[in-house]
Amino acid sequence: MHVLRQLLEEGRLREVREAAAHQLSQHPDDEEALLALAKVALVDDRADQAEELLSRVKSEDTQGEVTLLRAAAAIQRKDFSRAREHYQVLIRQPSPPAEAWHGLGVALLAQGKAAEAREAHEQAVALKPNQSGFRFELGVALAMEKRPRAAVHQFVQGLRLDARDARAYWALAQVLTQQGKVLLARRVLEAGLKQVPQSQLLQGALSAGQDASVDAHATPDVALFHQASMLLARKRGREALKLLREGWEHGTRSLPLKLLEAEACKDLQPPDMPGVFRAYEEAIAFAPDHWEPYTRLGVSLLKEGHRYEPRAIELLETARRLEPSMPETSLNLVLAYVKAQRIPEALALAQQVVEGLAPEHPLHVQATSLLEALRKI
Repeated sequence: MHVLRQLLEEGRLREVREAAAHQLSQHPDDEEALLALAKVALVDDRADQAEELLSRVKSEDTQGEVTLLRAAAAIQRKDFSRAREHYQVLIRQPSPPAEAWHGLGVALLAQGKAAEAREAHEQAVALKPNQSGFRFELGVALAMEKRPRAAVHQFVQGLRLDARDARAYWALAQVLTQQGKVLLARRVLEAGLKQVPQSQLLQGALSAGQDASVDAHATPDVALFHQASMLLARKRGREALKLLREGWEHGTRSLPLKLLEAEACKDLQPPDMPGVFRAYEEAIAFAPDHWEPYTRLGVSLLKEGHRYEPRAIELLETARRLEPSMPETSLNLVLAYVKAQRIPEALALAQQVVEGLAPEHPLHVQATSLLEALRKI
């Protein structure tokens, strides 16, 4: 196995970038290096760069892989018609890869073709039954076909393969809620948060479901949350955003809905960051005593550069004051202090977080590693 391919399979992207760049510096037409960098560009959500790299790959025996990557780039740009065309070229070939069937199913479902998408995902699962992501997508297609029992089976099978797939917990809870099993759905979300405690999707779904009645007659805000969430899962972010904003204007309001609006803004291509910030500010105005919108806005601002650091730190400090027992917020504040070169404060807070976490807590390893790194500064 070639070194670049092995590094990609192990998820060592920084090393892939360095090794591929070195190969290209010596051999500018090295196609394996070009393909590796294109894959990394897609992981980094840079579809245009991936396309430019793929345009330099000319040999006949690589065109199947090039087409697969071009289809993935089209999916990333939400150009589902073009993606579908690419995948259909691949599935017409002898022994098409499971990834082509999977991608075709994603494109078809985004276009509202649930039955065709389900058939494509069944082919993908048949070829790679141990791929949890394929089972999740098949479950979504089955749910869209109103086949809840079959959908639940796929979500459960997927979670047996990958117990940290937050989407599968969320989707399973949606189906159970629609069947009137609200309490069971809540237990599923809680189980998911034990595995993936930082999942905003699961946190939002749990908050939205707290007011749902056991006879499944959900309140308008819960129903709207579920509807918009399903649109986002089908990569229809603009429709979800329109639905959420119209609901808010007509009085269907809750904190989870406003947080989901921010997620819908992030889902756009390119992301609508002013819309993200505005949604979080409105969430703070709506629920000024809740820690979550402060945390989310603070984390989002940190990613935008140094000039936002004072505001981000202020928000994260407020979130920690409102909910001091939440280790995720404290760890984010530690990182904010580090970015601002406030190392003594970062070190003291990291020490406090580690001391407050049980060894079996999912964040214990991360917090301990961060503390050790700070002690070396």
